[in-house]
Amino acid sequence: MAEAIVSHAVNKLEDLMHGDAESLYGMNDDIRWLKRELKKLLGFLRDGNAKQKQDAEVKSWIENVRDVTHGVEDLVDNYLFRASRFPHSFSSIHSRHSFFKKVDEIKHKINGLLAQRLALGLVNLGANRYITDQIVDPEARSRQCVFMDGDDDVSTSIVGFGEERKAIISQLTSSGDQLLVLSLVGIHGIGKTTLARSVYQSPEIKRTFIARAWIFVTKHCTVINVLKNIMKELVTIPKKIKGQALSERSKCIIDEIKEDYSLERWSEKDIKMALHELIKIKGKCLIIMDDVRSKELWERIQTSFVTTDNGSRVLLTTRSVEVGKHVGPNRAAHELRLLNENESRLLFLKKVYPEEIVHEFMVDLKEAGEELLRICGGLPMHLVLLGSLLSRKAKTVGVWSKVLETLSFQFNDILCFCYDELPLELKNCFLYIVAFEEGSEVKASQLKRLWMAEFLVLDKEGNQERDTKANRYLEELSKRSLVQVTKRKYNGDPSRVRVHRLLQELCGKLSEENNFLNVEGRCSKQSDHPTVITARRVAFYGVIPNTYFDPLSSNLTTPSLRTFMCFGSSKLQHRLGQYLEGLRLLTVIDVEGEKRVTTLPSEISNLIHLRYLRWIVHSNQGVKFLPSLENLHYLQTLATNATITIEDGLGGLKSIRCLTHAKCGLLVAKQLIKLTQLKRLKITLNEAVILNPFEKQRRLESLSLFGEEGSIPMEAFTVFPALHKLKIYGILADSKPLPAHTSFPQGLTKLTLAYSCLTKDPMPTLEKLPNLMILSLEDKAYDGKYMICSEVGFPQLLRLVLKKLEKLEDWEVGNGAMKRLRSLVIEGCRKLKMLPEGLQQINSLKEIKLIQMGNMVVIE
Repeated sequence: MAEAIVSHAVNKLEDLMHGDAESLYGMNDDIRWLKRELKKLLGFLRDGNAKQKQDAEVKSWIENVRDVTHGVEDLVDNYLFRASRFPHSFSSIHSRHSFFKKVDEIKHKINGLLAQRLALGLVNLGANRYITDQIVDPEARSRQCVFMDGDDDVSTSIVGFGEERKAIISQLTSSGDQLLVLSLVGIHGIGKTTLARSVYQSPEIKRTFIARAWIFVTKHCTVINVLKNIMKELVTIPKKIKGQALSERSKCIIDEIKEDYSLERWSEKDIKMALHELIKIKGKCLIIMDDVRSKELWERIQTSFVTTDNGSRVLLTTRSVEVGKHVGPNRAAHELRLLNENESRLLFLKKVYPEEIVHEFMVDLKEAGEELLRICGGLPMHLVLLGSLLSRKAKTVGVWSKVLETLSFQFNDILCFCYDELPLELKNCFLYIVAFEEGSEVKASQLKRLWMAEFLVLDKEGNQERDTKANRYLEELSKRSLVQVTKRKYNGDPSRVRVHRLLQELCGKLSEENNFLNVEGRCSKQSDHPTVITARRVAFYGVIPNTYFDPLSSNLTTPSLRTFMCFGSSKLQHRLGQYLEGLRLLTVIDVEGEKRVTTLPSEISNLIHLRYLRWIVHSNQGVKFLPSLENLHYLQTLATNATITIEDGLGGLKSIRCLTHAKCGLLVAKQLIKLTQLKRLKITLNEAVILNPFEKQRRLESLSLFGEEGSIPMEAFTVFPALHKLKIYGILADSKPLPAHTSFPQGLTKLTLAYSCLTKDPMPTLEKLPNLMILSLEDKAYDGKYMICSEVGFPQLLRLVLKKLEKLEDWEVGNGAMKRLRSLVIEGCRKLKMLPEGLQQINSLKEIKLIQMGNMVVIE
């Protein structure tokens, strides 16, 4: 872990040196020296890590290296803060002398550590720093996994449980209207979740159930949390039954769930009744509750299901045999066993050789391989992790023997071993996942932007942009089975990821021991004062006591804090501004769930190191005002779920890459021209804006425009040459037709049009876009009656969505059109008479969904 901390500090110093030399305010030589000496220490840490368990002095030396490294970061960041905010007073001889005296103290400590390593006999083994070339190039990766909405590993990890899978599917799809509850029981890592997800994704289940919901029951989950999460999943299914309606109370609750409100004004009884009514209206539902820990939780939830009598089913996974047998007393719980020797070998080899079919060890690897299987003990999780790790290494006796030797030193702790074997640049990236709620699906885009803000992704190397490298990092974690990709984008990149509970617990333990990240405000065990949080990052869940924001009694008064996260709090106080004032080194602020603070603290304006600001307000008011951002020159991401008005200072955001939900008039649009690093922009136009000057933004890849009537300029389609993703919500200026296809960005891969009210068929234009993969025409995007897709049109299209085109009656698809189409969704096009015959010629078509189509048959 200390290796990763030192490597991270070196990355930050390198990033500073690559920037503008003037921004270092005369500290160039010192930063160069600190970077060079930290690199020396990094080389000795690898040897130290191998010896620290047997040598207390080496362990102490490593802890001192970690502390000195943190001191270097604090020293440099404090210097830059003071020099930037108070340039006149800081230029005095006294101020600079005092500061550089601290630099000399740090240098003395580093020289002392380098001398001490000689006495300890530590040698420079170098650093396991760079990812192997074996990593898959995202551009060369197979695109067959597009639209996948389940774990990458599900199809390859179902070994030994084939009969259990068949039995569970058979029981769940059996006839009968009475509620049926089944349970999967087994120890951590035995494959309960993998098996349940395989059942959940099976074609038989999708055909049988009108609606499905997957709920992960976290350690501190309340009954109301579970009920809310179930309803949140079910309300996304746009299926209704005529003749039935929700009560007014239940409508209000479900509306609040759609907006992600806290439901604190409703009782448990009200929410249960709303869920009960929702299931009755939806029809036959399957609900899977993953990792239920107590009988009491189930007892309080089940009353929402028991009298639905529409053939709904519930499947629970649990580690407790008692819970498993209690929830389904009329049927025995499905207790999962450890894999036998042959099953273990098959699963292990599937992971070691992911691109091949191998059933036996090679002769020279047989002895080492069998010993590795013995260490795994038939536990699927151990087999998957160890096999995935070996897939990234050479298949030689020497390498596998070294793995066995290292495992013996670590008492066969496979989880820790797989973490230790990560390249340095991935260790902190992996630990960062502990900030998110256990078992939750994490947005890959959010995680990658946090990595970049924290300097966890190196700057350009081999002409690769940081976001491309972040994708490589995520793919490498996936290849090692440390992260599960649960959903991929249209181009195959990860969209959502999840981490197994055991691995998240390991991340939490390592993070706390090394003051990397503290979750839920738990105090660091390393602190001499148990009320003081010494972690450099903190993430809160739920209510934060008022004392945390009292400058006199706060147990969070740590000027070294880099990251402040708060999720699900309903009582974040206005005094937050006083707290932030003392945290001048903050790099990340991520707040979600707070509904009282709709005006962000003005103190944010002075946080010059801030690179990531995300503030999600779960209220109908949203964020109403942002303070001046003029001083935040390094801000890369500014995101909120509500429309915000930026008064001034926008032009100072020279480094911003992601700006979402900004409300923009002509004045602000002119300022946006200056944001030359911008890659993702989501903006609301409240007046007609001329976008021609935006041609300077050659980097913009994703643009979402929301506009009032007639405010969307035609230039939105033509002036961004690097654009890959474009969303237009609103009527085009002067109600013009679409421009010629040659005016569109030729690299455009995803296009969404809504409320455009086009009167001319857009297909003859759009079908000529050479790289378009996903097209969505939604909510009166087209107001005509006829639509034609001509022969050989849409050569790359993979997914087509037609939603609420209320006047559409006839649709023609020519031979050879959309030859790669995999998914077709038509919703709310009630006047469409029939599906085009040309669809029968598309052999690649895997999915057709017809929703709310009048008399047309619904195909799931």
